[in-house]
Amino acid sequence: MDATIAKQVEAALEYVAWTVLWNKYFAIMFLLLGLFLTIGTGFFQFRRFGDIFYNTLGGLFRKNKKVRESKVSSFGAFATALGGTVGNGNIAGVASAIAIGGPGALFWMWMAALVGMVTKMSEIVLTQHYKQRYEDGSSYGSAAYYIQKGLVEGKGWKWCKILSLIFTVTMIGAFYFAPGPYTIVEALQSAFKLSGTTAIFCAIFYTGICYVIVLGGIPRIVKFAERAVPAMVICYLAAGLLIIIKDLPAAIAGIKSIFYYAFQPYAAVGGFAGVTVMKVVQVGVARSVYSNEAGWGSSPIIHAAVNVDHPGRQGLWGAMEVFMDTMVVCTITGLMVIITGAWQTGRGGAGSVGEALGIAFGGYAPHMLAFFMIIFSLTTTTGWFSYLESLIVYCVQNKPHEERMKYVRFVRYTGPMVPLCVSMFFFYHGTVPSVVWMMLDIQSALPVYVNVIALTLLSPVIFKLVKEFETDYLNPEKAARLAAKAAAKSGAKAADEN
Repeated sequence: MDATIAKQVEAALEYVAWTVLWNKYFAIMFLLLGLFLTIGTGFFQFRRFGDIFYNTLGGLFRKNKKVRESKVSSFGAFATALGGTVGNGNIAGVASAIAIGGPGALFWMWMAALVGMVTKMSEIVLTQHYKQRYEDGSSYGSAAYYIQKGLVEGKGWKWCKILSLIFTVTMIGAFYFAPGPYTIVEALQSAFKLSGTTAIFCAIFYTGICYVIVLGGIPRIVKFAERAVPAMVICYLAAGLLIIIKDLPAAIAGIKSIFYYAFQPYAAVGGFAGVTVMKVVQVGVARSVYSNEAGWGSSPIIHAAVNVDHPGRQGLWGAMEVFMDTMVVCTITGLMVIITGAWQTGRGGAGSVGEALGIAFGGYAPHMLAFFMIIFSLTTTTGWFSYLESLIVYCVQNKPHEERMKYVRFVRYTGPMVPLCVSMFFFYHGTVPSVVWMMLDIQSALPVYVNVIALTLLSPVIFKLVKEFETDYLNPEKAARLAAKAAAKSGAKAADEN
């Protein structure tokens, strides 16, 4: 691409991304929505963080004799959703955010995540409350469902049909614009200095692996996530912590720079315009949403497949997803590129993380980067297939089961090819990773606009359900009585059947 045209395209994308969509008012509005939900739930994510951990990841260390009554377990939904969030955004996305907005962008990612914990919890509570159950035992849900049932049918606001349509169309577009193959190509080229043809063949091979997983449907996707996500997160955190420990003075200086540049502009790097404080906020909030998906309305889709005793119980997993994704994994990536100085090239993308790993681990870095990118991208891409299935089912929800499945199968067979073709286009035109991520920020903004409106309008339902869950299910004495009552009822039912 001609250098002049490339600069014009970059300027146009930057204008649409940061002036039109992720403008300073919307970034502030998103933070205010999270604060509004935080206050409305009585600062639930802070007061009840112990309960959130105990009832989610803490449960993995306790014996659980409950029989799974749904096709997807709570941990399976968590692993799939976390796999969908902990991926490209946590490696290439965070590095690009810091390349554009400086170290301070990580601070605003944290702020968006802290309020985003209750935002995602609220999305899942509504999705569970308004989900659609079908005769084959499956259940589906998304923002489109709670807009339809809660606002269009519940309140009679027919104009909200437009919101559900926009959400569904833009989310399907987000899937087809997924950057998985592109980041694989970019990471492998950076790591192993591969030729363009060889890198493309690697992307094709990656797409083939995606087919093997997604053709098995949601059960196979969930099973893959349950095995891959914990291992990849542990390995990535170990590598990041080693970089931090190896140079503690630089780590301390890096942490200071995060707080300093959160409120101070910094000089331009890598060809980008000088960054104002407001731009840092915008970049941090936008990339936080893309990374942990709080407010995007994507992750709750898989959580709708789980059967639980109360919507709030599944909502706890959403809060933990945001914490693990941004406060843990994104922080590790941010510190790696800041401590090593890799962010100062202004390039961003997986290459910056590769440079950071190279500074710390030398010749082993290419192999580490390739491993992380392939596994992270696979969990993201396949996790999003489970979301896409629900979105397609919503579009044909009034059709018979067999006809609905025809549409789902069509998507499974054709879906992985579109991101591959888009990625090849970017790669052959030499598109800079930071520019690709600006394009992703543009398409991720539209569903967030819809979801912000829906969450605000349905906030009374959220507050009621969260308060009910806290009072009746997180209160130990009351929860024990309810559990005993449920057990007695189940025993009586089994006796009747015998």
